[in-house]
Amino acid sequence: MDIVELLRKKIATLDDGDYILELRAVQLHIETAFRHLSRGQETSDDTAFTDAIYRTNQAFEGSIKEAYRVLAGQDPARKRPFDIENYLETEGVFRPRVLSQFTNYRTEWRNPSAHDYKLDFDESESFLAIVSVTAFACVLIDQISERLAFEKAKAEAEAQKLAVEQRMASLPPDLLTRTTEAIKEFCSHHVPVQGTPVQTEVQWIGSIHGFLSSALPNATLQANAPMALGSRHLEADLLVSLGQEHVVIELKQRFRESNHKNALYQVESYMMASGIPNGILLYLPGVPSELEETEVVSSNGSGRIKFLRAKI
Repeated sequence: MDIVELLRKKIATLDDGDYILELRAVQLHIETAFRHLSRGQETSDDTAFTDAIYRTNQAFEGSIKEAYRVLAGQDPARKRPFDIENYLETEGVFRPRVLSQFTNYRTEWRNPSAHDYKLDFDESESFLAIVSVTAFACVLIDQISERLAFEKAKAEAEAQKLAVEQRMASLPPDLLTRTTEAIKEFCSHHVPVQGTPVQTEVQWIGSIHGFLSSALPNATLQANAPMALGSRHLEADLLVSLGQEHVVIELKQRFRESNHKNALYQVESYMMASGIPNGILLYLPGVPSELEETEVVSSNGSGRIKFLRAKI
């Protein structure tokens, strides 16, 4: 796997915004760091490995500035990197997987190189620093991408709020039914049309999260909701809660008959881990589509799972 190409593709999926130029600068710093690594490998110039880490430090600082811009909704221009890092770490802005990569790079590479100008790094250290900062940038862009999709979908739903409310006004009050119908509404009227960039899974999560936050204004929603089943740590794509009612939601990019039982088992695993009796398995449509709804009873007989896919 070409990790830099993966980074390029993630940046390419983002809509235009102030963050784009800076994230492309992050990409350039990482590409330059790889060139320094190659130079050190191909010549006797060991300083190239240290040069690579100075470049990865630039990529790290650029990444956290754009995280601050998008995830905190603040302009990083007049903020010290220390203040930005402290805010992102202490205010719970980062998801756990992003936070772990952030802490790893800052502790292992950025802080030592920034605080001791006499340090030299070798080839292995250079390589690990590049991989570490690129992994951080990739998972961070996923979170940025999800937030942008959330904000866009929520704004579009708010602009059509009256029409959505009218279509959902006669629904039964239970949360599973209302959530199911809200997802149907999203997929039939709000899925990006053909010709627009294909959404990634994190963008789908953000878009549906944003729409549901408008369509179900009294509910609480959580993306990548943590679940625990014994020693396994699971994450449901979305969790919808209202009073004592909860619904776990799992998204799949496409329906395959051969994988359907496994997908249903995955939703059941979330339900078992959380004690939640209601789940939704959504197969994402490529274009705005009416959805076909099927309900199944969980294997223990106490839960309900709705699975939704585009009508054939």
